[in-house]
Amino acid sequence: MVARRTGLASIPPHMRFWILKIHLYGGLLCSAYLIIFGFTSLHFNHQFQFAKPVESKVTWQGPLTVPLADDNLTAAESVRDSLGLMGWPLPWTLNRDSQGDLRFNLERPGKSYTIQVLTKENRVEVEETRKGFWPVLNSLHALMSVPNAPFARMWGWFTELCTWVVLFAAASGVYLWACSRRERWVGLWTLAGATAAALALILYVVVRG
Repeated sequence: MVARRTGLASIPPHMRFWILKIHLYGGLLCSAYLIIFGFTSLHFNHQFQFAKPVESKVTWQGPLTVPLADDNLTAAESVRDSLGLMGWPLPWTLNRDSQGDLRFNLERPGKSYTIQVLTKENRVEVEETRKGFWPVLNSLHALMSVPNAPFARMWGWFTELCTWVVLFAAASGVYLWACSRRERWVGLWTLAGATAAALALILYVVVRG
């Protein structure tokens, strides 16, 4: 007589097969993202010398084709759109002088702009600073969207997907370990120790800051 299976082992073998496949190929799908996320996390903490920005500046001009709104932020966004640029106007840099000329900075991954709107001359002066490869990589850390940048929105969707894959990988990893009889006690102590350490660190941060 075959004993009745209970608990995790009662899940049909074909279900365990698909959980293993999703665990494996989901990890492969998100491996590049996780490498980027891991590197940028290390860089934020250690500030690697080789990853510092290598800046180069160019200046150019464009026509002022839109009327400036009274609100500085709205005006900056309309100028950005008219120039075909992407990025965020930095509110603390917005400044309009007595002549009505507007000056502001615009930021996007890998580039920054200083924009001077000359209303009487109907033109815009732009100083564009290019920061190189590594700042772009750093900007991808948890990036969800950039104004006027469709690709950045796709990266945000990919970030969301990878977040769910990592959560699934963690849960399915525990499940696959629980279904295995090999080194069960070692795994149990490892899981318990890691969980206790994480909770202790969280408690320490909450209490001590």
